Amino acid sequence: MLRNEKLWQRVFVLRKNRKRFLRACLSLAGLAAVCGAAFIFGFPSGAGNGFSRSRADVSSTAAASAEPSSAQVSSRAPSSRGAKPDTSITILGAGDDLIHGTIYQQAADRAGGKGYDFAPVYEHVAGLIQKADVSVVNQETVLAGRALPVSGYPLFNSPTEVGDQLVRIGFDVINHANNHILDKGVAGIRATLDYWDTKPVKVVGVYRNDADLEKIRIVESKGIKTAHIGITEMTNGRYLPTGSAYRIVYAADTRKIEHLIKKAKSMADVVVVSVHWGTENTFTLTDKQKKLAQEMVDWGADIIFGNHPHVVQQLQLLTRSSDGAKCPVVFALGNFVSTQLDGKNMVSGLLTVTETKSGGTGKTAYAGMKFTPIVTHYGAGCSNVTIYPFREYTDALAAQHGVRAYTKDFSRSFIQGIVDRSIPKDYQDVS
Repeated sequence: MLRNEKLWQRVFVLRKNRKRFLRACLSLAGLAAVCGAAFIFGFPSGAGNGFSRSRADVSSTAAASAEPSSAQVSSRAPSSRGAKPDTSITILGAGDDLIHGTIYQQAADRAGGKGYDFAPVYEHVAGLIQKADVSVVNQETVLAGRALPVSGYPLFNSPTEVGDQLVRIGFDVINHANNHILDKGVAGIRATLDYWDTKPVKVVGVYRNDADLEKIRIVESKGIKTAHIGITEMTNGRYLPTGSAYRIVYAADTRKIEHLIKKAKSMADVVVVSVHWGTENTFTLTDKQKKLAQEMVDWGADIIFGNHPHVVQQLQLLTRSSDGAKCPVVFALGNFVSTQLDGKNMVSGLLTVTETKSGGTGKTAYAGMKFTPIVTHYGAGCSNVTIYPFREYTDALAAQHGVRAYTKDFSRSFIQGIVDRSIPKDYQDVS
């Protein structure tokens, strides 16, 4: 009797939803046994349960389910069971991590003689960095503090604890292609690369030799491969010694850049170029910037993170000539952190680009972007340096900013004006 009740309950549930009933019948190896049991025990026929079909009805339904007609097959939507879903990742770019002497001295004071503590500098934006699938930053200063004395402007050398903190907050790619990479010569480069070799990050922009330069740096996330290249327009009049094995890619070497981008494109879904270019402290793009940006996009660059001017320059969406692909280019992200003395140098941003890989075609394409403004804040005498997301930055904080000694009208309105002149409203993430 208990067995009969269980069978009735199952039949009732299956009959309550015809689609589920038919799928279940098709998937059961014992379909014939189930149908036979239905004939033996019969189906419920009470008026109140909404089921009144005969055994013949059930038999014909089972037969129709097992062998669908040509009309049923032709009208059925294609199965998506075998198709892969689309996959998206976010790639974030940050500006110049410019470690002035006041910044590392404050870090030393916090550590109480036991190294350097840079955590408070980045604590308010760490979550934004960690949220992205792949995060890239321009490390403006060499990290040769273990081998050479630390120093600030004009020939920078920073403690390696800066790098430790960048790794902690989630950066995956470190660009060193910038005008300060030769501040401490070959010794500074060697010590910097030796340090980074101990960390789980990819470093671009300076390479140990030609073979190292040809090793395209790949970071993979969710099955999407991103390739990274770093180039610079200048190195402040300093150059590698004749015969040095180390390599820096200059913006003028367009043949080398084209080769590297095309090689990277053959190896990855998304090619990201970090480039140091333009004129400091101006919002105006140079003709060289505009020309090289379009060339790199046409060669295969999908995202370009520009830096060097120390202010936020234009964000554009360029079109690749060969396939019409849309490629974000931010010509400068401003200073990620610094203690420069002009209000416009305090305004920066994090550009987060979404790239989506089609499950059907396997191709990856631009799917959107957002620019999140950030603000470097310090008190009188450049004290207590830290970075805030603009959405968390108040006029009360702005009123206490040490930069007001030089930029009297520094405020939320001032910051918004800086952002508005370079970043289209549609891309601003200020809420």
